[in-house]
Amino acid sequence: MKTFLRLFRFVRPYSARFALLILLNIILGAFGALTMAIIKPVMSILFEESSAVPALSAPVGLNSLRDAFFSGMNSLLIGTTPSATLRHLSIFIVSVFLVKNVTKYIGGVAFFTMCEMIARDMRTTVFERMMKHPLGYFHANKTGELISLVTNEINAMHGSIVPFFMQLVRSPVEIILLLTLLLSLSVKLTLIAMSTSVVTLVIIRFSRTYLRRYATRMADSTAGYVTTLQETISAVRIVKAFSAESVMSNRFLQQASTYMRSAVKLSRIHEAIPTLNEVFAISALSVVLFLGGHEVFAGTMRGSDLMTFLFALFAIMAPTVSLVSIPGQIQRGVVAAERVFALMDSDPTLKDGPLTCPPFTSSCEFDAVSFAYTADRPVLDNISLILPKGSKVALVGSSGSGKSTLIDLLVRFYDPAHGAVRMDGVDVREYTMQSYRRRFGIVSQDTVLFHDTVANNIAFGAENVSRESIVAAARIANADEFISALPQGYDTLVGDRGVLLSGGQRQRIAIARALAQNPDILIFDEATSALDSASESIVQNAINEVLRDRTAIIIAHRLSTIVSCDRIVVLDHGRIAEQGSHEELLRLGGIYANLYSLQYHQQEVPATAKPDHETSHHSTVST
Repeated sequence: MKTFLRLFRFVRPYSARFALLILLNIILGAFGALTMAIIKPVMSILFEESSAVPALSAPVGLNSLRDAFFSGMNSLLIGTTPSATLRHLSIFIVSVFLVKNVTKYIGGVAFFTMCEMIARDMRTTVFERMMKHPLGYFHANKTGELISLVTNEINAMHGSIVPFFMQLVRSPVEIILLLTLLLSLSVKLTLIAMSTSVVTLVIIRFSRTYLRRYATRMADSTAGYVTTLQETISAVRIVKAFSAESVMSNRFLQQASTYMRSAVKLSRIHEAIPTLNEVFAISALSVVLFLGGHEVFAGTMRGSDLMTFLFALFAIMAPTVSLVSIPGQIQRGVVAAERVFALMDSDPTLKDGPLTCPPFTSSCEFDAVSFAYTADRPVLDNISLILPKGSKVALVGSSGSGKSTLIDLLVRFYDPAHGAVRMDGVDVREYTMQSYRRRFGIVSQDTVLFHDTVANNIAFGAENVSRESIVAAARIANADEFISALPQGYDTLVGDRGVLLSGGQRQRIAIARALAQNPDILIFDEATSALDSASESIVQNAINEVLRDRTAIIIAHRLSTIVSCDRIVVLDHGRIAEQGSHEELLRLGGIYANLYSLQYHQQEVPATAKPDHETSHHSTVST
């Protein structure tokens, strides 16, 4: 019930539409009963039944209601001649079913529209909530599971639970009216017919545990095969390079088969409920036919009453089956809803501060900062560092020394476990994350472009950026020339992740994107390490152009590209081991001097041996 109440909050914005749907479903339920009630006057008229034959006794109120209803029907339908009566009857039946189906059509369209609106709102809410979580949340959860949550789980949720609301309106109305009709015709036969409901309740109670179990397994396996699909498509180059197509296909088959088995088991139980219910219901109907037939033969019940009773009893099965099938129909949706609401209830570990971050004016400071992704593996240990405005600071160190983590803390992808990061003397946790992060422009080694135009990729995240600003940023990044040569220039689509561009072109667009934000601080996180020599030279020239008169933090792969930095900070096992200018660190003769010497000698190697040494360097030294 808690899940249903939470789900109803998504219906609340469409309360007027929902009220209309309730009204339409009440009308449909009434028409469902009315179409059965028409049978009695039809039978009476066609067979000219004598009114001398009494109906079986019913409560006084129901007798009066029944007599008033059928008296009104007779006055409306019976004409001066049998031909006129048939004409009235035919017109009445067509009119009833026309109005019923027009109402059903309007209700169906309105209901589908509301369902899609609710699904859209759910997806948007879940996506927005997901975006509020820090970077660590996405590292801790599989991408495929998050995708499945926004797509499959919400589809399952709104596809099974939302229709339940309409069934809960229409079916009871139809059942109540048909039950009233049945009781008005014969209380005894009605009680006999309804005796199967006890068996149905026992079946529902017994099956609920199994329905939930298999629904949960379906949700788990759905997330599994979506994860495999996402990983395979994202890494298709690696999959093919290692001839691992069959490995991934087998993995996908295994997870899809798990889903299939759970779905089949769920279906067996789900389909068994209405099947068994209908068997018991038909058995009750046969008993009613037997007993009622004897009443007709004895002259104590009209034949039209018995036929009306049987048709109404048969008609009441459909809404009854709809109601008793709800436990099976909604279990998958309930499991999905609980997963969706679990995400909505999860609190982001990073909280916005109350202040809007002003422009950077003085310095950024790491004050005794320590950080660990897990409790037993510290990544940064008591780091204190000041980054003055207008300076160019390089971070150097072996792989795993904490360079990228230091940047992540500065941009506030994470908060330090101990110590504080400050901008102009203010703890950055006091600022809203959006206003604070707009002070930075980031160019990383793994350049991500979106399946959009070049212009929109450069303008990504920037507010109200003009085409002139986009072109200006591209020119500074040495990208305008190749962009202008593209088929549609700045309006050219770059393909998925920028696949239609070269690595150097993608990187220069990434630099332009960082500049379009008009940031106070530029961050280059190994921005050229994945490029070939020619592309690296072009991109490095773009970086040098960009760095003029700007505050910058650089994680560089090649030490030759940072020799002109104001300060070079050498990290080793999460601590600052050395810092100073290029010349000062060479004179110190420590870690930096050894790294620089190694790279310098590699550059002296003849061209014929260069590829092998470059490979060795890449595998042993990351700076």
